[in-house]
Amino acid sequence: MSKNDFRKGREEKGYYRYMHDRYIELLNSGEREEYSSELAGLPAIPDFEFADHHDFKSFLDYHGEVKGRTIYDYRKQAYSCLICRVCNSITCFRQTSARYGLVCPSGDRFRYDNYFGHGKLQMIRGFLDGELSHPYPPEGEPLRPLFEPTERFLHVVYTCTLCGGCESLCKIQKLLEPMHAAVALREYLVEQGIGPLPEHRVVLKNMENYDNPWGGARSARTRWLPRNRKVKVLGNGRERAEVLFYVGCTTAYVGFLKKVPLSIVDILQKADVDFGILGNSEICCGSTMLRLGDRRGFERFKSRNIEMFNSLGVETIVTGCAGCTSTFKEDYADELNCQIYHITEFLEKLLQEGKLRMKKEVPLRLTYHDPCHLGRYCGIYEEPRTLLKAIPGVKLVEMERIREDAYCCGAGGGVRTAFPDFSLWVARRRITEALETTGCNIVVTACPFCEQNLADAGNLEGVKVMDISEIVRLSIE
Repeated sequence: MSKNDFRKGREEKGYYRYMHDRYIELLNSGEREEYSSELAGLPAIPDFEFADHHDFKSFLDYHGEVKGRTIYDYRKQAYSCLICRVCNSITCFRQTSARYGLVCPSGDRFRYDNYFGHGKLQMIRGFLDGELSHPYPPEGEPLRPLFEPTERFLHVVYTCTLCGGCESLCKIQKLLEPMHAAVALREYLVEQGIGPLPEHRVVLKNMENYDNPWGGARSARTRWLPRNRKVKVLGNGRERAEVLFYVGCTTAYVGFLKKVPLSIVDILQKADVDFGILGNSEICCGSTMLRLGDRRGFERFKSRNIEMFNSLGVETIVTGCAGCTSTFKEDYADELNCQIYHITEFLEKLLQEGKLRMKKEVPLRLTYHDPCHLGRYCGIYEEPRTLLKAIPGVKLVEMERIREDAYCCGAGGGVRTAFPDFSLWVARRRITEALETTGCNIVVTACPFCEQNLADAGNLEGVKVMDISEIVRLSIE
C-alpha cells in the first residue's frame, strides 16, 4: 500500500472507515490471517477467543463508528488491550528524540500507567469486571459496577485532554480506541451522577442558561464585529447566502480572540465569497458537553443546530474553530444538507481556484501547531501548511512532534477549566518544544482554544501565538 493510496483512502472514506475496509481487504486477500481454530490444542498455543465470543471480522465491524457507544461496548476493547504501551509514545521510526517522544500530556505529567491510553481501557475493564463489579450476572442482566470512584480515579479520568494521541497510535496498529473509550467512561459517570467535576458543572450550567460555555449574554454574541462592517445576518431569516460562517463561542466571547473572526470576515470579503453569519441566533455546537460526558445535553444542542442549519439553505458551513469543525464533521454530518469546512480547508480551496490571492510579503519565521480536533480528529494537516507556504516571506519551520504525533496544547477535554495549572504546564511544554526544536518565537495555530492556552504559556516564554487567519489577512491587505 503506497502513501498516496493511504491518503486517497482517508480523503474518500475518512480515517476509521478506511482502516476498517483496509483490514477486511487484507483478510480477504490472505495477506493477514484470522486466528484459526485448527491450531487450538497444539503445544504452546493456548485456546483463544475474543472477549464476548466475537471473531476478528465482527471485531473490525465494531470499529470505525463510535456514535452511541457506551462503556459496556468498550468492554470488548478493554479485554483486547495487551498493555503494550504503543499508545504512550510516538512510533519509533518517527521519533527524533527521547525528550519529545511522549504523545500523552497527562501520562507525560503524572507518569503513572492509568494516565496513558491503555490505562483508561484497564480502568474500564476493572470498573465493569473483576474486583470492581459484581460477578457475571444472570443472562440478560447488565453488569453493575460496585466501585465507588475515588478522587484519584476522577483525577485520572478528567486530566485526559481527549487529544487522541493514544488512539492515533493504537488504532492503526492494534485497532483499539482508547480516547473514545475515555469519552464513554465520562458519559457513564455523568449518567450515574458521579461526574463531571464541580468546575465543569459551572460550564454546563452556562450552556443551559446562555447557550455558550462562557456565560456570555446572547445579545453580546456579535460584539466582535464593528458596527460599520456590513455582513449578512442569516439567522433572522431575511437574508440568504451560499456560505454560513459559523463563528463559534470562544472567538465570539474571549476578548483578545475577537480578532480571529474579524480576520476571517476580511478574507472572505476580499475573496468575494457570498457568506453570512447567524448573529445573535448562533448557539454553541455542543462540543463542550460532548467532551465532558453530557451526551443528552449535547443531543439537545445538536438537534437545535441541525434544524437551524438545514432551514438556511446554505451550501457550505465554514468555521474557524477546530472543535466546532470536528463536531460538525463527525457528529452532525449525516444529518446536514451542506458541506463542512474548517477555514483552512476553505481558504486552501479558494487558493487552488485562484480566488484567494496572497501577494503581500509577510517576513515571518514561524512554526505551526496542529490542533488535535483539526489534525487527529479530522485529518486536516496539509491545508494549513499549504496556506502558510503560499504566503510570500513566510518561512515555516516544523517542530519535532507534528501532524498525528503533535503534542496537545493542554486545554481540551475540560482540563483548562478544572486543572488550569496542569493545562499551563502542558502549554509550556509545547512552547518550549517550539523554541528548542525550531528557534521560532512565533507559533501559529488554527484553533482559538489552542491559541488561548498557548498564549498564556507564550507570554511567560517570550513567544507570540497567532491564528493562521491573521497571517493570511496580512498577506492580502
